[in-house]
Amino acid sequence: MTRLRRALNDLAEEAPSADLSGMVDRILTGNRRRRHTTAVLAAVATVVTVVATGTVMATVTRSRSPEVAASLRAGAIADLPGGNVGPLEYAYETPCKVDKRKALDCSSAEWRVVTRAGTTYRLPQALAMTAQNHRVPVSISRDGRMLAYYSRKARAHVVRDLVGGSETTSPVTVKESQIGAGSMLVLSDDGRHVVFDPREGTKKPGLLIDVRTGTTVRVPGQYEAVSVRGGVAELVRYLRTDLRLMPVTGGGRTVHFDGTFTGFSEISPDGRTVAAFERRDAKKWVQELRTLTLLDVGTGRRVREVPIGGLPEGEPVMATGPWLSGSELTVVVQDSKRTYVYGVDIGAGKTRRLADHPNAPYLTLPGIASN
Repeated sequence: MTRLRRALNDLAEEAPSADLSGMVDRILTGNRRRRHTTAVLAAVATVVTVVATGTVMATVTRSRSPEVAASLRAGAIADLPGGNVGPLEYAYETPCKVDKRKALDCSSAEWRVVTRAGTTYRLPQALAMTAQNHRVPVSISRDGRMLAYYSRKARAHVVRDLVGGSETTSPVTVKESQIGAGSMLVLSDDGRHVVFDPREGTKKPGLLIDVRTGTTVRVPGQYEAVSVRGGVAELVRYLRTDLRLMPVTGGGRTVHFDGTFTGFSEISPDGRTVAAFERRDAKKWVQELRTLTLLDVGTGRRVREVPIGGLPEGEPVMATGPWLSGSELTVVVQDSKRTYVYGVDIGAGKTRRLADHPNAPYLTLPGIASN
């Protein structure tokens, strides 16, 4: 659900099995406070350090929340049925295991979804791990109604309407081998378009796919998709930093921001601004990831900085989520117990807590680019 986390996790999982137990020990004893958000949100200059310390494995190895633990013990969870099951609250992936040889075994990993009514379903039709042990993301629309996933059987992406009950399989075939470390998936509000990034953080191009017609538009590999709304894909090139608004038919315009930004939100409802976090000093990364910068998408100028108040002490923002109105943006924060969604008043920086979720592996929330 956040930039670089999944790619780094998969790279860690590809490490020699003999090193795995040592990595786990270092994570559990030396990196609890930083958790995986260090890997997610650190600047590129610190990525090598994160990988070396094994922090990226935290989402695979950390203790599970009571809800997820109970779900895994139950063993009688029904498969997602057809028809109207209602909008989703979130999705999560069951964790890989370490076998007797201390090697990572992901053969039983699977996606599960939880509806707003609180019902948990298995999603066996959605591939969770490739044969190369690369994780395969799912994506949920902003209203929770649409679900996109990759089907090994169809060798293509599938979009399911969880209220209307319809299911659309993309005519565009994607080989399982194309799904690399840190693959990303973004779903449009109406479920018609998905953006598939085969390997985040590389120059490999992605695809914007019309799942109804099979029409595709190439997404430059240096860009990462944030959202697809109103027939326009929002793409970000990090570090430089550029924002490109690309119609689903291709083309579009690009604006450059003066500074290094990460954690971009979707475009605000008035179409004028975007929120992000500016990275200036790696030693102050927690505070930087608690201060939003509003940027003008027409000119690239800074509009203002918004320090966020009322968040759990010492915890950075993991991701930005959908706008609730022209003045309130959602953000996601995690502490040792839960994952929280807050609404942030972008004028005053005041917050209100909207939802609590378990610290589930690869928690995927509606309207947030999934990786």
